[in-house]
Formats: sequence, structure tokens, C-alpha cells
Amino acid sequence: MNAHHERYCQRCSTRLGRDQTDRRCSPCRRAAVDQAAVTPPVVSADFWQRSGLRQALAERHIGRVFHEYRHAHTPVIKQVELGEWLGLTQSRISRIEADPKPVTDLAKLDVWARIMRIPPALLWFSSPHASQTLGASALPPRMVSVDGNEQGERSTVDRRDALKALTGLGIAAAGSGLLGESPWQRLADTLGGHRAADAATVTLIENRTAEFFRAEETVPARQLLLSLRQHRQAVGSLAMTTSNDELKHRLMAAAGETDALTGWLLFDMQQHREAVDVWRGAVQTAREIGDGPLVACLLGYWSYLLSARGNGTSSCKMLVDAAGYVRGSAAATSSWIAARQAEESAALGESTTALRALDRAVNVFDYANPRTERSWTTFFSASRLGSLAVSTYSRLDHSDTDAMATSLLGSLTPTENKVRALVLADLATSAARHRNYDRAEELANVAAPLAVRTEASLATDRLWEMIELLPKQGNGNAVALREQVTEQLFSGAGSRQ
Repeated sequence: MNAHHERYCQRCSTRLGRDQTDRRCSPCRRAAVDQAAVTPPVVSADFWQRSGLRQALAERHIGRVFHEYRHAHTPVIKQVELGEWLGLTQSRISRIEADPKPVTDLAKLDVWARIMRIPPALLWFSSPHASQTLGASALPPRMVSVDGNEQGERSTVDRRDALKALTGLGIAAAGSGLLGESPWQRLADTLGGHRAADAATVTLIENRTAEFFRAEETVPARQLLLSLRQHRQAVGSLAMTTSNDELKHRLMAAAGETDALTGWLLFDMQQHREAVDVWRGAVQTAREIGDGPLVACLLGYWSYLLSARGNGTSSCKMLVDAAGYVRGSAAATSSWIAARQAEESAALGESTTALRALDRAVNVFDYANPRTERSWTTFFSASRLGSLAVSTYSRLDHSDTDAMATSLLGSLTPTENKVRALVLADLATSAARHRNYDRAEELANVAAPLAVRTEASLATDRLWEMIELLPKQGNGNAVALREQVTEQLFSGAGSRQ
């Protein structure tokens, strides 16, 4: 193609293929579809002067504010959409709107108001400092399950009520030592600024950080992001106010780990620029505190974004840089980085480099303990290593690809749906590459709904890659498959709006 005819994506400047008629690349087209579901729309100052909204704010009832806010838009914003923005289920939004008794929890009110961009001058409460806001909840953030279970929030209320009941019965005074030294009370007091961070509380913070990484395996990104950001604010506040150097170092590391996952969730939600901003700041902090494995982790996540933008060469260079930070140490992280090198080298057609890197990843994994090494390594199970091996073999058109994938799929647990979706998507892409469209259809029909439901961005990217391999005309089955999977992916993104 002559330079005169080269075309580039208007959003990310990636060079477009000869047959691409859209002015954006596939990842940016998906980002445009999904962007509306990420945050509430920006509104003018006049929006908040509408009589219904002013009345609801004057009544100091956030549920009525929700209702008037939704109906002030055209078309009316659905409860499920507002719930996505606020980290609440549709049923929870409905109850808050209908309940005659208003929500009085200052922490929740402050978070919701900031997300909805309600002008502070119109609020009936003062927005507290971030650490005070988080401390007011007195308990770790709510974890939302895939099916929208609200047990976490309900248990928070139940435990608060239980503590009040104990006080009323006079039991709290007799058991004040137990309550005062309980791990949840220490954590609440520390986050609320009423107690200095000690070693035991910092350990609780580190464990809590690891829980977020474990939750990411089963909880969609947008459901986890709000709680993760609250956690990051709390950890950052503690790191700023802690005078003990050792504890400060551990808290800064926990903040960096949280940033690593935050960036990954933003990447999952196609907010690439925001993800890079988070990772860039975290890399600088990790280098300042001399945390090599954390730098490697951040660069490892970042490499996925470069790959998604079609810049495999830069992704490989970043992974080589990451490997230098864990050479001879941090076995789980080292194994993951090596497996990523294998995957990206295979995509560039560098078979010898890819197979050597994969062999290195498998050998190092024998010495790894992902569950205890660092917070982020909890995701790197044998199954995750297996999915990277399948991806590497698939990209190399290795003869053992199907056998390896069959072995891996047979070993997955029922909850490892993101891994399952990724493996099936890789196999579908491989089948399309070999023009085995019947097999590609069989695999894609399972992978696409699973990838959409779990918001597995890696699997979704592989399916878009498969679509680009399918002809737009000629073969009837292939054309139908192209249209079918495209519709599944777009409709899945639309259903979350």
C-alpha cells in the first residue's frame, strides 16, 4: 500500500487495514459503544435548576433525587443504568427511590453525589475528606457478585445494628476490650483517622487488597471499580499520614498494587487513556520505593494495552523490561511475564523466541506460590498459565494446540469462566485462520456469550480478531458468522448501558 493511501484510526492513530471502511479501529469502535455505560453524562449547570430536582434536593431524600435525575434526561435513564454508575443493583435503586425513609449514611451519599456530579452548593450535607468518608462506613467495601447479590451491603447494616444492640444491652462495656481490639474495629478506626496504623492493621489492608484481585476473576469490572477506588483512597491517605517508614513502604506498595488492578479494570472497560495514566503514576511510585516485582506487574498489565492497539513490538519490549525487574526472584511474577513474552512473540511470528519463553514460564512456575507471593499473583493459577500456553500455540499454528486446549478446558473449575472464554475464543480464531468456519462458529457461539457476560476483555478482543479474519462476502457461512458474532458483541455491550 502506498503511503498516500494509508489510513489511520482517528482515535488512537493505529494504521487501518485496507478493507476497513470505518474511520476507527476495532478496539476504538468497541470503546465508543461501551463508553456511555461508564459514567453519567456531563450536564449543564441549568440542568440542576429544574423544579423537580430542586424540590428533591430540598427534601434531602437521595431516592427522590435519583428519580428526578433519571426523568430529567431524554430518553429517561433506566434504574439499571444508574445502578451501574453507582455500583448498585436495579432492585436497590428501586428500593431507595420508593422508601419514604431517606438514606442517611454520609459515606454513601458523598460517593453517589460525586459520581452524579451534583453541585456541592445544592447538597444538604458537607462532603467529608476522602479518608473520613471511607472511615465512616466502618467496614470493608461491599463486594458485588456476578448475579447482583446484595449480601455484602446487607451484612454491613446487620453488623452495625448488632453493635448498637450490644451497646443498648450494656454488653459493649463489659466486652469493650474485644470490640476495641477486633480486626474490623481496628481497621475502621484506622481508616477513620482515630487510630494510627500499626503492623496488624497494615496486614489487614494487604489482605484486603489481595481480596480485590481474587474478586476480579469472577466479578465484572464495572461492579468492582467503585469499591476498589474507595480502597485506594483509604490506602493512599494512610500512607500519607503514617510516620513509621516500614509501614509507609508497605502501604505505598499496597497502593501501587491497587493501581495495577484499577488500571486493568479500566482497560477491561475500554478506558485506555485512563488506564495508562494510572499505570504511569504507579510505575513511578514503585521505582521510588524500589519494588521491582511491582514495576514488573504494572508493565505486564500495560503490555496488554499495547497489544490491543496492534503494537506487538512495543509490547514485547515492555515485557523484556519487566522481566529485568524480577530476574532470579519473584517466581510467580517471573513466570507470568515469561508466558506473556511467549504469547506476544508468537503473535509476531517469532516461534523460537516464543517457545523458549513458554518453556521458561513453565519451568519457573514449579517454584512459584501465586497465592502468597504478592496480591496480583493470586490470579496466576495453573489454569491461567495454561490459557497463555494455548494462546501461544494457537498463534504459532502448533499441531498440539487442540490437544492442549482440550486438556486445559477439562481441568477448569466452574468459576473460571474468564479463562474458559479466552481459550474458546483463541480456538475459534485459530479455526477461522484455517478457514474451518463450521468449527469457528461452534466455538464462537459458546465463547461470545461467556465473554460478554463476564466482561472478559481479552476474550472479546480475540473474538474481534476472529471477525477480522472472516470474509465479508463470498462464503455464506463465514459471512453469516461474521454478522452473528459482531451482533453478539455489540448487543452485549449495549445491554450493559
